[in-house]
Amino acid sequence: MKKFAVLLASLLFSVVLCAQDNAILEQILQVNSAAKSFESDLRNTTIKPKKEIVQDGKLYYVRPDKFAALFTKDSYMISNVNKLKIDIGLFHGSFAMRKSGKLRSLSNIFLYGFQGKCEDLAKENNYSISIKEVDGYQQVTFTNNRRKIIGVGFKQVIYKFEKDSLMLREITLIDTNGTVDIYTISNVKYDVTVDPHHFNVP
Repeated sequence: MKKFAVLLASLLFSVVLCAQDNAILEQILQVNSAAKSFESDLRNTTIKPKKEIVQDGKLYYVRPDKFAALFTKDSYMISNVNKLKIDIGLFHGSFAMRKSGKLRSLSNIFLYGFQGKCEDLAKENNYSISIKEVDGYQQVTFTNNRRKIIGVGFKQVIYKFEKDSLMLREITLIDTNGTVDIYTISNVKYDVTVDPHHFNVP
């Protein structure tokens, strides 16, 4: 009887934790999806086993499907509805995106972060999802549990949302080779008019 009581207590505790996580995810969705647009400073830190690269730039976003991460004329990522133009790391060129596929998945990692769509990202990529509070942030970690990851795939994607406002402040991508890409968002101005030329994709 005592063992049963302990088991029941642990199960109830798990249910409470799950309910708390679901409530946090719902709040994150509501807060971030309310933003019609924003512009901000953006820092990209790439960490490799023997090298670290830091570049600063600007980030522009217009709901629902446009964003531009602009560092220099030779380093950028622009997603405009069904087109992706990118020159970062191993990716170079302009591409048409299908409704699904590897490039759409890459674009959605950023768009879903901006919109707080954590559960959508997990479902589309078969990621497991966990939430914990870390240094004043709600950290949402997505883990790829597939044995083989090919193409545009990441072992982990991590979103960090400010604890108080629940607005997105950081996206981290960890690839299969252990390379870590951190995109840090700061000095954000919400619901501003964003110049459409930032999203030009020839």
